[in-house]
Amino acid sequence: MATLFIMILYLLGIIACVGIVIYLIIKRIEEKGNEGFEERNW
Repeated sequence: MATLFIMILYLLGIIACVGIVIYLIIKRIEEKGNEGFEERNW
């Protein structure tokens, strides 16, 4: 029973990490798309 509990916690941790990575990728793509010509640093 304890091993099942540990496996569930491990799985939830992996799901949370994957979700955070996907969120950050989407956020970065949206920021890149909103970058205007005037906002660029030369």
